[in-house]
Amino acid sequence: MFGLNVGYPLLIALGIAFSDALPILGSGTVMIPWAIISSIQGDLKLAIALIVLYVIISIVRQILEPKMVSKHIGIHPIFTLVAMYTGYKAIGFFGMLLGPIVLIIIKPIFETLIDKGIVKTIFDKK
Repeated sequence: MFGLNVGYPLLIALGIAFSDALPILGSGTVMIPWAIISSIQGDLKLAIALIVLYVIISIVRQILEPKMVSKHIGIHPIFTLVAMYTGYKAIGFFGMLLGPIVLIIIKPIFETLIDKGIVKTIFDKK
């Protein structure tokens, strides 16, 4: 594809997607070593293409994705990170995946309590 010498592109794409789905690893865990190995082997065209693709992925992940996710689920990205960290500390690796899901579930409960004024009456000193 595009004149690049890549064997099993779908399998490699699935592996990169899996590593990208894991919060700690990311797509660079696969793409940067692959680019370094390709350049050492003399395939500079593939190495440059991998680095350019990684830069594009990083820009999209850092700039566009948090805005889109927070807009669709209504949770600020920092709260998602806090939920991931809290889940990791409480349960471990699966807690990192479960933390944001729990946050999405309990968010409407607290919104309802705030809208009804229950939270205001609890913190009211009268």
